Amino acid sequence: MTDLTSALNRILRWLESHSPASAAGFQAGLSSEIIAAKLKPFPFEIPQEIYELYQWRNGDQSYSSVFGYLWFLDIDSACEAASSEVLNDEVLLEVREQAGEPQFLFPLFAFDGEYFAVQGCQESQPESLIFHVSDCYEINPAFVNLTAMMLAIAECYETGIYVVREDDLIEVVDEKKFGEIRRKYNPGTVESLYVEGG
Repeated sequence: MTDLTSALNRILRWLESHSPASAAGFQAGLSSEIIAAKLKPFPFEIPQEIYELYQWRNGDQSYSSVFGYLWFLDIDSACEAASSEVLNDEVLLEVREQAGEPQFLFPLFAFDGEYFAVQGCQESQPESLIFHVSDCYEINPAFVNLTAMMLAIAECYETGIYVVREDDLIEVVDEKKFGEIRRKYNPGTVESLYVEGG
């Protein structure tokens, strides 16, 4: 078992104990052949870690924000967002190229115009930085790869930084401590993603 799948399973076990409705919202994983077929129309490759994520589970139907405050997009929703003007239209690609930012972005998690996304590349790579895309299109490296992101999130659950609210949604109760854990697993990324210190 890889470190990524191990971290994902730690998160799932925590949810099964503390928020069964959230745990039940995950859709069954997909085969690598189905994932590849869904991604075939894109002019880029995604990292192998993302295949592993979608083989583990294909998104979250409950929209319970189990990965921080963002929803885990199923592969069809992720492909739709990656095809949209919001993330990869020609003007944005040109602006990013001039700024030295990643060209193509493939979103994994979303909420209200924000995304966590990986960079699409010419050739498949084992992993990629995870970028936070703000609702005003600012792009910042948030996690060194998907494995580090999931290790940080698993620790946040296990240490009480993430809790389940009465409406069964997950809440970050200490943005500062979340930021400390995020930076521990992700050296070299942005100091803070959120105003509160995360």
